[in-house]
Amino acid sequence: MNGYERKILINNILKSEGRIQINELAERLEVTKVTVRSDLDDLEKRGLLVRTHGGAILAENQQLVRFISKTISEREQEKAAIAQLAAEIIEPGSTILIDSGSTTHFLAREIRDMRLTVITNSILVIRDLSGSDSIELLVSGGALRKESMALIGQISRSFFEQFHADIVFLGATSLSVEKGVSCSNIIEAETKRNMIKCGVKVCLLADSSKSGKISMAHICDWGDIDVLITDSMSAEDDTAFEQHGVKVIKP
Repeated sequence: MNGYERKILINNILKSEGRIQINELAERLEVTKVTVRSDLDDLEKRGLLVRTHGGAILAENQQLVRFISKTISEREQEKAAIAQLAAEIIEPGSTILIDSGSTTHFLAREIRDMRLTVITNSILVIRDLSGSDSIELLVSGGALRKESMALIGQISRSFFEQFHADIVFLGATSLSVEKGVSCSNIIEAETKRNMIKCGVKVCLLADSSKSGKISMAHICDWGDIDVLITDSMSAEDDTAFEQHGVKVIKP
């Protein structure tokens, strides 16, 4: 069994069992622990797993994963309205960071004619803005997570450490007053945390269908978010977010 076949098998085992131990893998694959560690390190760089002490766990719950190709066509009017509000707070000449996600894709389409520097890890945002003459586009490297069409992992995190942005426009799978902001992939959550560190202001774009939900991977608490732009929210939630210091903007 060559290295490529071995990594496919490791990935399949992990999808089936959720977590794996180096000792057990070495026995099952009849290779050394050093070889297993090297394979796990490589798979982590690709965003497929997260290393733990003595083994690895799956980066996300595969049964709950939804592809952006599906979510991008859901609640289109709400996402377009959120994108319009987000564009209104951007000053011409600013440097902004746009995260991956279906709502941030709508924002990219909204700002194509503005004079801006845009930093992103989103393949969709790259596609939306690559033809704009007024946008200077800075693109991270990293492992491509096809579910969200986002570049994630160590390379991407290191890239974001080099920049400062006037506004970070963040996407997320879920938001909860009590538990903060979350998504479905641990490695993607780590990448988003590095994005947050780049920003003078952090603006979360999330439609109301994501409110009151919690996903597997915690991104941040509300102390890291300055502005929440959404389509609708109860008065009770508005008050709760404002008590956390978050400005809520709605149509």
